[in-house]
Amino acid sequence: MKLHWSPKSPYVRKVMICAHELRITHELELVRSVAAMLKPNQAIMEDNPLSKIPTLVRNDGLVLFDSVVICEYLNDLAQGPLFPQTADDKWNALRWHALGDGLLDALILWRNERER
Repeated sequence: MKLHWSPKSPYVRKVMICAHELRITHELELVRSVAAMLKPNQAIMEDNPLSKIPTLVRNDGLVLFDSVVICEYLNDLAQGPLFPQTADDKWNALRWHALGDGLLDALILWRNERER
């Protein structure tokens, strides 16, 4: 599997933590990719029209993007314990996941404004 990634992206770091916890990092081909808000990256756009990272290209060619989707996929692939499968526990975990992503979004916007 090919993963467009950058060590600066908090969303990529979240995916990498899942991969490490699931012990499947050896299955990932890491492709260093720069995703800038105002400058689309053609190499990423070949796989993800949103030009965002992380982007995972599965071995069968299906492309997954968004860290929540990729983390869930990796967990299912490894038959891992990271995400609950029962209804109440699953929705609670996804709710916390969404809260974390919302906080990351706010921090990224703050950082971008600070750099202006």
